[in-house]
Amino acid sequence: MSSDSDKLRLALSRHFVDSGEKERLMNLLRNRLAESGWNDTLYAQCRETVRQRKLENVTLDELVKESSDFGRSSVNENIKKELLVQIKKYLDTAFDS
Repeated sequence: MSSDSDKLRLALSRHFVDSGEKERLMNLLRNRLAESGWNDTLYAQCRETVRQRKLENVTLDELVKESSDFGRSSVNENIKKELLVQIKKYLDTAFDS
């Protein structure tokens, strides 16, 4: 059985998608990451991994696994803060009672 927190999380997730807010935030994130050069940095890191391990010795799944932690940790803190502010602002507006 799902807990109340799981039900709330699912309802919030559905609301974000249905309202279009998730898509807006995803677009904002994509733009900020591109502006900061994050995409290029991640691409370079992937190329270096492939070069070091030789193309024949790396699968896409392995590359994704190795790059995921690097990708998450290399996102600029200002971008994370901006998204968090946007999410809080949306929740305050959408659920202000």
